[in-house]
Amino acid sequence: MKRNMDLIRRIVLAVQDLPVGQGRETQALNSLDGVEPLEFAAHVQLLEEAGLVMAAVNGGEKRPAAHAVVFRLTWAGHEFADSIRDDTLWKKVREHVIKPSASWTFTTLGELLKAEIRRQIGLSE
Repeated sequence: MKRNMDLIRRIVLAVQDLPVGQGRETQALNSLDGVEPLEFAAHVQLLEEAGLVMAAVNGGEKRPAAHAVVFRLTWAGHEFADSIRDDTLWKKVREHVIKPSASWTFTTLGELLKAEIRRQIGLSE
């Protein structure tokens, strides 16, 4: 399975948009429309490994996830969500960075998103 950054984005934004529960009611995300359960679980597992979400993943370090539930974003997850929320910004960075032939890291993606946000609001490095 290849990492799908558009799916990663969908999951992160969906978790950030979960309504706050009342009392003991816990809001969680366990699927997305149009996404196969195993693909969803595998990407949640990646998000958990990256430290962006708190989740329960049925799988383990040495085997693929079969089912996953995301409870919340971590601080880093919220920062990532804030940096990818704008569709125009996401498309711009995606066109220049997330290409099948390009070599990039998750850290590089985050740095480029932050730099573009700073540029848009008139802050220089």
